[in-house]
Amino acid sequence: MKPWIKIIALVVAVSCLPLATYGQDDDREDYEAGGVPSYALGFGLGLVDPEGPTEPYYSVALRIRMGRHDRDREDLQAEGMQGFIEPEIGYWERDAGNSDMLAGVNLIGVVPFRRVDYSFGVGAGIHFLDFQVQQGLDVIDDSDERFGVNAQFGIDLHMTDNLTAFGTGRFDLVEGNEFELQNKVYLGLRALF
Repeated sequence: MKPWIKIIALVVAVSCLPLATYGQDDDREDYEAGGVPSYALGFGLGLVDPEGPTEPYYSVALRIRMGRHDRDREDLQAEGMQGFIEPEIGYWERDAGNSDMLAGVNLIGVVPFRRVDYSFGVGAGIHFLDFQVQQGLDVIDDSDERFGVNAQFGIDLHMTDNLTAFGTGRFDLVEGNEFELQNKVYLGLRALF
């Protein structure tokens, strides 16, 4: 089994752990009475500029709200900001031999308004790189794991109580011989539950 498949399975399993206790949470009654959902699963599609040609970028992230879960939207607006932990998986591929899969976690701050939320955050993760190296007349496939950090900002537009459309811009700095900057912009949908 390829290492990236194991990592995806691990991230999904760890991300689902809070969901196992969600149905047993005492705050569930407050949620059903009009509280704000504590979890959000987002799927994004966009572009990445990895110091070369721009490529398609794919992202999946689970936001887990920190703090009390018994507040309604008006309480959160009055507080001014809420915090989230966000495990994520991202992927882009330049061609068949060059790709980057990210498994990471972000700390996200969200400023809620009536139908629009603004967010900003920082994160860290491991980039699993596959690339081709020219050695003489031969092309050799190689892979490497590198640490990276990111800074991001975004906006969520509430389409319904349980669905938002979002846009995110971010900058990833990946270690290597030189630090590589990856500029990413992506749009998507986020399901709240």
